Amino acid sequence: MNIGAAAQASGLPQKTIRSYEEIGLLTADRAANGYRDYTTEDVHRLRFLQRSRSLGFSVAECRQLLSLYTDRDRAGADVKAVASEKLAEVDRKITELTELRIN
Repeated sequence: MNIGAAAQASGLPQKTIRSYEEIGLLTADRAANGYRDYTTEDVHRLRFLQRSRSLGFSVAECRQLLSLYTDRDRAGADVKAVASEKLAEVDRKITELTELRIN
């Protein structure tokens, strides 16, 4: 599918998809005419990236998560460790914001 269809299917703007390609989070095949050609798996990755970013994961963390996602030999504990680290960060932020509200 072309970038327009991938954008519609993933809910991401075309500009964001191009940006993800530029920084190496996604690699699209090229059709004979040179246009980007996205697969269903690419759309799944784009949705994953959208969700991860909306949850506050950085681009570097998303890169790590995608690496774990594509590594079929990885241990489930690896993914859990990344998620647990993010939860600890969120808990710290909640504490800081709560303290600001009280003061």
